[in-house]
Amino acid sequence: MSCCGVIFMPYENPAPAAPRRPFQLTGGMVAAMLILFFGVIVSVNATILTMALRTMPGVETRSAYEASQHFNEEIARQYERDARGWSAATTLARQGEGATLTVTLVDRSGGPLGGLATSAHLRHPATAARDHDLRLSESRPGRYEARIETIEAGSWILELQAKRGEEVVFVSRSRVSLRER
Repeated sequence: MSCCGVIFMPYENPAPAAPRRPFQLTGGMVAAMLILFFGVIVSVNATILTMALRTMPGVETRSAYEASQHFNEEIARQYERDARGWSAATTLARQGEGATLTVTLVDRSGGPLGGLATSAHLRHPATAARDHDLRLSESRPGRYEARIETIEAGSWILELQAKRGEEVVFVSRSRVSLRER
């Protein structure tokens, strides 16, 4: 002990640590890092591409060239249909998990158009996987109905077609909405 109240203790130096080998970047490490980096990039891109193609494949028509060859003929037929003055009123009403599509066809004077073979294609705006092809049956003159067993709520594109024999006499495309359950 010293005169000032300080205690002196002997000091022992700790043993020096073993010398560390300096970090050395090797060719194998660089190759592994590159493979790992690009492997992550490729797998993420493949996952995103797969999800995108499953939800929206992008195919609207099988052959755009063949469809374009008949475009003018279809325009002329549509002018002929429009000259008739026929119209359609549609409703899509929820019934349990499904819905009922009701279409009322009337002529220019408001009279019912009965005896037609009607079909509808209910298209989902985002993906063809949710589309519904429907055959409508005539419940009374001019009124056609179809039941859909399961359908999601939201906005749909309704493509309606009515035939008399083999001749397409009416075509309509409109938006319909279906409320939540």
